[in-house]
Amino acid sequence: MGKLIRMDLYRMLKSKSFLVCLAIAFVLALVNAPVAKLMYTLANTLSTDINETFPAEVNLSGILSDPFPMMGLMLALLSLCFFFYADVENGYIKNIAGQMPMKGFTVLSKFTASAVHNLCFAAVGIIGNLIGTILVQRIVMDAGVADSIRVLVLKLLLVQSLCAILVLVVSTLRSKSLGMILAVLFGLGLTSLIYMGINEGLKPIFGQNTDISSIMPDTVMNEKPLDTLKALAVAIVAGFIFLLPAIRIFDKKDVK
Repeated sequence: MGKLIRMDLYRMLKSKSFLVCLAIAFVLALVNAPVAKLMYTLANTLSTDINETFPAEVNLSGILSDPFPMMGLMLALLSLCFFFYADVENGYIKNIAGQMPMKGFTVLSKFTASAVHNLCFAAVGIIGNLIGTILVQRIVMDAGVADSIRVLVLKLLLVQSLCAILVLVVSTLRSKSLGMILAVLFGLGLTSLIYMGINEGLKPIFGQNTDISSIMPDTVMNEKPLDTLKALAVAIVAGFIFLLPAIRIFDKKDVK
């Protein structure tokens, strides 16, 4: 299993899709603050009713607690879709799975490797945002820095539960296109319509107050303040709900 994880990590870190998405995420994080300043300037120039000045300083905690600025989450999830599907697309999944005592180990290995993948995107997002912010604002070491580390860890765990959904869809069910659609919806926060449809279907069973969006990882990530117990519960439960079936189904199906 350890060799399989190392192989997946090597394959992931060397893939062009990973490097391209990582580079784009860095550039977008880098221009995040300058673009915000430009928007302030344009708004003040085009409208006499708006007289807001761009903040001269920003708290470090705000940057640390936002590891995926400017579509960074969408790019990370799209990169994962390419990674999860690569062995199927290139036709060598059968050789890999055939060497495992359980074929489902290949799914678990990808999921484990995705944690390193997400750390890379989070690091790039924070570093790029820090550099870009220094160009236009003064960064202040505030009292919320310690709490921002807590938020960062929780967000990474919630993203990992999103990976469980993607690995089920892309690797086990072999639907790269659906996985990429979900990656875009998760990354841009556009899942509300999907959740509304599911809520309507569940209301006859669970009552009119049914709202699954409040317990979905992508929604919980954006809650302020981010509750530790709720975020941990959602990340763990969602991870198990989607990862275990992904492993079991893949283990029982024929690998082609």
